[in-house]
Amino acid sequence: MRVQRKHVLAATVAVTATVAVSVGTGLGFADTAPAARSVCAGSVTFSAEGGPPAATSDRFPVGTRLRVTNLDNRKVTTVTVTGPSGSCVLLNAAAMDLVREPGKNVIRRNVVERLDGAAAPAPGA
Repeated sequence: MRVQRKHVLAATVAVTATVAVSVGTGLGFADTAPAARSVCAGSVTFSAEGGPPAATSDRFPVGTRLRVTNLDNRKVTTVTVTGPSGSCVLLNAAAMDLVREPGKNVIRRNVVERLDGAAAPAPGA
């Protein structure tokens, strides 16, 4: 059996691509879909409110417990909704400090989970 140059080249490209995907996935560059489906679309921001970690929301009633995960650094916080706001989730300063990356005030890649298992109401509902 004679191996042609084009077959060697094709095999080299295939192995290189496989290694790149494997290494990239291991380093977090090629993330798969988050394990949980987020109940909020968009970024998570924060207010300068003090106190223990908490959040305000325009979709969840007071007392609802939420888990917020920053997908960029895998940090997680669990908060209780304490009042209304103009966002799906607005973390207070203490909660944001637990999950943000240094120097950033917005979490663009995130998962917000409602811990009581109920679905999030539609915006404006």
